[in-house]
Amino acid sequence: MTAHYPATVAKLNGQLNGNPNGQLNGSYHSQLARRTEVKSYEAPKLSIVQTWALLVSHLKATTATIKERFDERARIEAEIHARTDQWCIDIFTQTYTRLEHLSSELEMQLAITQNLGHVQNLAPSALSKFVLNPWQMEERYRALIQMQSFLGSFFERASPAYDQSKTVWWFDPSYHQSTGLNYDRYGAPDVRESEARLLRALALGDEKIPLKLLLTSSGVAAFTVLQQFLMSKVLHAGDIVVTSPYLYFECFEHLRQVSHVRVLASNTFDAEDIIATAEKHNAKAIYLDPMANTIGLETTDIRRFAQLISGREGWADRYLLIDGTLISGGMAIYDWFNEPSHPKVLYYESAHKYIQMGMDIVMLGLMVYPEEFHETIGLIRQVTGTTLYSRQANVLPPVDYAIHQSRMHWLTTNAEKLYSLLEKKGSDVAQFNFPAHWRKMGWSNGGNVVTIRLLGEDMNKRPSLDAFTSLVLRAAEEEGIGMTKGGGLGFSVTRIWPSTPFIRNEDPYMRVSVGIDPNEVESAARAIWKGLEKHSRHSRPLVAHPSKLREHGLIKTNGTYFDASR
Repeated sequence: MTAHYPATVAKLNGQLNGNPNGQLNGSYHSQLARRTEVKSYEAPKLSIVQTWALLVSHLKATTATIKERFDERARIEAEIHARTDQWCIDIFTQTYTRLEHLSSELEMQLAITQNLGHVQNLAPSALSKFVLNPWQMEERYRALIQMQSFLGSFFERASPAYDQSKTVWWFDPSYHQSTGLNYDRYGAPDVRESEARLLRALALGDEKIPLKLLLTSSGVAAFTVLQQFLMSKVLHAGDIVVTSPYLYFECFEHLRQVSHVRVLASNTFDAEDIIATAEKHNAKAIYLDPMANTIGLETTDIRRFAQLISGREGWADRYLLIDGTLISGGMAIYDWFNEPSHPKVLYYESAHKYIQMGMDIVMLGLMVYPEEFHETIGLIRQVTGTTLYSRQANVLPPVDYAIHQSRMHWLTTNAEKLYSLLEKKGSDVAQFNFPAHWRKMGWSNGGNVVTIRLLGEDMNKRPSLDAFTSLVLRAAEEEGIGMTKGGGLGFSVTRIWPSTPFIRNEDPYMRVSVGIDPNEVESAARAIWKGLEKHSRHSRPLVAHPSKLREHGLIKTNGTYFDASR
């Protein structure tokens, strides 16, 4: 049913950021267009509602582009007297009309939400029903972008034609009589546009080093492509790869299967130790996680790593492979490694996490590398079938630097607050972890993960942690907040999960991915604390689980293979 807005509300449409002309303040937005001399965590940030308003504005522009493609296709169909099916055309036009209407409706709701507290002489009751909570903003945008993806993909083909008789076999006019290869696995124009936009959004360097970004079907797919590049172009039989003490378990499985290359781990996450291990064993490649996905959330100071090897002999021919998943867009890596003496840097993320604004629509990965490697890396992505296809790319929110950094700012702020609230309580039943020192390493965010280790024998076995999780969820219900149980991180709703570390035979631990709504952080802390107290009171000694669990079965731990002293 269509909502009817009070007439006075019409003045509010577009008045985000206090701009009476009904547009976002351009100078404000440009402040965040790229990294500046101001420390990024001190720079002004977009509010939550402003980020969604910008995304809706971009969505409306993309909808207009889709309509232009439809009109151009219709023109060519008429010109060549092509066969058309009005039944299908009606579906498209009805969807387009509905999408336009709903987009404008959400735009109005966001304007009301932004301005309600600043409007004078209006009864709050007349507007309150149109005000959105952060989770509603996301849900409605999520619905619209999937609707738009349907619209943009409706007439498109996976292998569009170049020319035709009577039948048009494409939707994007750029495919018509193109000189390129019209085949989705080789990369589509819309995907390339998303890649260029994300490269700017991540701001991993100031472009002194020309960079390329490619999207893949998952974070593991991105690692697979870069791993294959190293194996085919850099590493030879007998060469050594040095890793930090932890790698994401599926990435480690890749390395474990390679018989002709020796894999060693440093003893600690310290930059000095990793450098010393690499030099001692003359490693050709070094694999790093700036923040480990473990209970301790151990960190490696990547900026200090670059400083320590500046001007040092033997590093220019080495390669660094860096997983930035847990602190997405948080490091100006290619500014730090910008000297001739520095190694070549390859970067990747599991972009299912933060890049999708928490919407959790598709699996996604990205990789960034110096442009000089593009021909080889692009070919590897193509022939391994790890490409992100256009239908998946169409549901990605068009984030820019301002939007991404602002979202990471809010998530980190909430995670720090949750950690502080839990830590201040003091506890003889649990220990809490968060990388509170992230600013000292030059990062622009510290992620949104807080970990919990329960104290007591068998308290961190999976049955105990599952019971604790259930208690927290029931307490969250009492607090009236949203919370879910599941793997993954970076979502807008707080998520709690008994996570298996896959390293050194350690017990599972609780991982909390803190949500975006600042009004729910204190309630989440109370829910966790209630769960801790109740679980501690009522727990009995539990029989240790007979095998180490992972999320979907059994897995060998990394500890068997990590031994830098061999």
